[in-house]
Amino acid sequence: MHYPAAEHGLNISGVLPKPFSPATLRALLNGEASALTVATTARAAPRPHQPPWPELTEADLKQALKQRDFFMVYQPKVLCDTQALAGFEALVRWQHGDRGVLSPMQFIPLAEACGLIDALTEQVMEQSLDWFANLCRKPQTPALTQGCTDLKLSLNISARTLSNDRLFERVRQQCQAMHITPDQLIFELTETSAMDDPVASLDLLTRLRVMGFHLSIDDFGTGFSSMLQLVRLPFSEIKVDKSFVMTTMQSQESCTVVKFIVDLGHSLGLRCTAEGVEDEATLDYLRQVGCDLAQGYHIGRPMAPAALDQWLSTQYQHLTRLPSSTDSPN
Repeated sequence: MHYPAAEHGLNISGVLPKPFSPATLRALLNGEASALTVATTARAAPRPHQPPWPELTEADLKQALKQRDFFMVYQPKVLCDTQALAGFEALVRWQHGDRGVLSPMQFIPLAEACGLIDALTEQVMEQSLDWFANLCRKPQTPALTQGCTDLKLSLNISARTLSNDRLFERVRQQCQAMHITPDQLIFELTETSAMDDPVASLDLLTRLRVMGFHLSIDDFGTGFSSMLQLVRLPFSEIKVDKSFVMTTMQSQESCTVVKFIVDLGHSLGLRCTAEGVEDEATLDYLRQVGCDLAQGYHIGRPMAPAALDQWLSTQYQHLTRLPSSTDSPN
């Protein structure tokens, strides 16, 4: 049995089954509850909540960086109209020795607070670029032979990293060495972090666009950006937050918001991506409103490289019929 009062630190004197009489209530308040009632309460009252693990610390994060305990998974993105493969989003995970696999929400805020986000970003970039370069160099499936140069890799960056010019210069050099063109990379920045200090963000974001990298404003619709700020920052893509996409089939309001963001993005010359696509009906709606790209569990989950190779060879083939060499170009 669940007792919310106990969870708030309140003592429970006993349990009174409904309906109860004034006499039984008086007895309970006077400390005269029966042994049965007391025993029942003792069995039913939840134990105080004990966190299974202590909080992660800066020392934990430093050790993980030193041991290279972070690894990448990749989620496919497809074109809404044809479902042809368009690229991937790289997502970082922490393989913790005791706690198992940790999601970014469990350690990114710590990395930002401790000033270790740049070091983490460097490892993310290194792993992701190496994987992407190998993928593009060795197409082994029909999904890739359609044109690897058109594939794009999305990488999440923190607003704290926007002051690190040298990091992005190293990324540019890595791309050049690996024969990855800058326009194959998309740096994703959440709407909230991008708008925290749009003036400071503008400088580096503009330089990144001049270098040829694409910029995406992530989780759009959850912040409080003004249209003026959105126009000033040099984004090339806008991502509809999954909270709207996942409820599209149940909420007319969500349908309206998704269509509004897609129309807004196109009016500003931006490509539009919807994340959180979990069924075919949602994908159909995105086609109807003209959304460009989609990602979500209906298309493919975030996968480690080995699992992604398998997905490309098998499951992806069920999403779309890839054109053969005998198909008419028209």
